This record gives sequence, structure tokens and C-alpha cells, in this order.
Amino acid sequence: MTADADKKTVLIVDDDSFMLDFIADSLGEYYAVQCAASAEQGLALAREQAPALMLVDVQMPVMDGYELCRQVKDDWDISDTPVLFLSALDGIDDRLRGFEVGGEDFVTKPVNPRILLAKVDKELALQEERAQLKSQAQYATSTAMTAMTSMSETGLLLEVMKRFTQCQDARELARATQESLALFGVDGVVELLLPAEASIALNGRGPASELEISVLRHMATMDRITQFKTRMSISYPHARLVVTNMPVDDPDRCGRLRDHLAMLLEAAEARLAAINSASLANQRGDAISGTIETLTKVLADIDQQQRQGRADALTVLNGVLMRLEQSMVGLGLTERQEEALLALVREGLEDVYSSQQAEARFQDQLSAAVQGLQQAVHGSGR
Repeated sequence: MTADADKKTVLIVDDDSFMLDFIADSLGEYYAVQCAASAEQGLALAREQAPALMLVDVQMPVMDGYELCRQVKDDWDISDTPVLFLSALDGIDDRLRGFEVGGEDFVTKPVNPRILLAKVDKELALQEERAQLKSQAQYATSTAMTAMTSMSETGLLLEVMKRFTQCQDARELARATQESLALFGVDGVVELLLPAEASIALNGRGPASELEISVLRHMATMDRITQFKTRMSISYPHARLVVTNMPVDDPDRCGRLRDHLAMLLEAAEARLAAINSASLANQRGDAISGTIETLTKVLADIDQQQRQGRADALTVLNGVLMRLEQSMVGLGLTERQEEALLALVREGLEDVYSSQQAEARFQDQLSAAVQGLQQAVHGSGR
């Protein structure tokens, strides 16, 4: 167990003293725990201590957990602090409210200590990854904005589509799609669906939270384009996004953005299909190459064994003829009988030789085919 100074700080905010003690005991071995008995106290501690993560009860008097989360996210100094809600309520309406104020996930009451610890561990790991990606994303966005600042929204759309065509894998495409939202002045979550039920989901800071993913997938069950106040979702079979800050006070720009972002996501969907097809083709090509390599080895072994078999057969037949000639001395045959018998045997051997000569031509063809396959395999770089 590490010293407290080396542990990340988790701030628990709950007006239930029993719940505070229970969660503190569940996490105390792994994290430095701070407790607050009200949302107001929790907000003050968060601003003073800047914890690594906050666990916030939803139902508290005066200021509830949603409002506390909103104020945390509105405070520049602590806005990156992930917030997990503690609640007995976990319906889609509750998740939408949590999503709107910037929460990361829900921990359902009654709290299971193992699930709680797993969610805290996962969220803090994601937070580290987001921190590493944040500076890279900020640099990329700044560079792109400098180059494109004078372009129209249509020009931006064309540049983004051009960038999509240069993406070689799904993760690169997901990053390009997420970063393109900033070029249009909006924030949101992007998810690309991959084969075998895998997916990549990103927000502006890095990997999307479980809460963001659940809201995105819920809204994907609605129409192709769904807008409710400042939230808008666009869904295609394998590409989805939810924008959280549509400029509803500017109806003209809001309409243009809706059209442009729909075209942008459709382009991402098309590029993802091309990437998946290329990946499948490469997998099939590798499988075919592996099969050809195996077949080449098998044929080479067959060729070698057949050549060796013919040589061994000739050796055996010649040995039989020699032993027959030697054994005739004791058979009491006349010279004429010996010659007649040997002639029959030699004639049979000649027939065997002739048959093997015919087979040798086919064997040479097999050898040539094997050599051609070997050259093709080695020439392909395998």
C-alpha cells in the first residue's frame, strides 16, 4: 500500500453520514479520501483541493448533485475533474440530466464496493489518457484553425472530408471526426462502430465517458437527426455523434451546422466502410498467402518424396536382378534356360524403367510448379 501522499484524492459528497463512511472505507485503501456533507461544502473543497475525482450524491438539499456538477464544470480551474453520480435512480432521464451537466457515469445505490472501485479506477485511467491527449488535440486544433480560419463553413467541410480520405484506420478517423467538431465551433461525442461489436468513442478530451456513450446510443435509436434544445444527435449505421452546444440563438447558423455535420458524418461513415473493407481484404489476402505457402511446402515435400521413391525403386530392382543372376548358379538350369529367364526379367525391368521415365516428365512439371510457387511466396515478402 502506498503512502497517502502518493495516492490520488477522491472527494465524496453526500448528506448521508453512513454512506460517506461506507464509501470512504471502500476506497480508503487505494485512494486519499475527502468527505463533504453538503454540496456547498463539496464545491468549496473541490476548489481548494482540486481532487482527482468526485463522487456526488444526486439528491441533496439546497443544492443537488446535478447543480454541483454544473458548477464544477463551469469553474475553469476544476472543470476537468470527473464526476460520478451516486443515485438510486439510473433511468435514461437521469442519465440525460447527468450528461447535460457534464457528469461521467452513475454508481447505483445500494453501492457495491467492487463495482464502485472498478468505476473509479477506470475513470481515473481514462482521465490520465485524456490529459496526455489534451495537449496534442489542442495543438492540432490550433494549427488547423490557423490554416482554415478564413474559410467558409463549406470550405471547412471540404477540408475535413479531404482529411478523412487520408485516414488509414478507424482510430485515426475517429480522432479526425472529433477534432472536426471544434473547427465548426461545437463540442460533442463521436462513436464509430467496428466489426465484432467493438467501437471507438471520443469526446474533446479523449475517450468518452460511460455516461456520454449511454446517452449517445440512446439518441441513436431515434431519427437520423434529432435535436432537443442545444443537443443534437446524428446517427448512421456505423457512425454517430451528439453535439452538446448547438447555437439555438442563431437559427440560420444552427440550420447550416445541422446540414454540414450530417454531411461530415456521412463522409465518416463512407470512409469507415472503406477502411473496414480494406482491412477485411488484407485479412483474406493474408489467409490466402498463408494457404499458398502451406500448399507450396506440402507440394515440395511430395515432389522430394516421389523423386526419392523412384530412385529407391530402381536400386531395389537392380539389386533383385543381381541376386537372380547370382542364384542361377545353384538352380541347375541350362545356359539357354538361364538366358530365357534373365531376358524375361530384363524385359520387365525395361517396362518399369519406361513407366518411370513417363512419370519423370510429370514429376518435372510438378517441380517447376513448386519452384514457381516458392518464387511467388518469397517475392511477396512473406
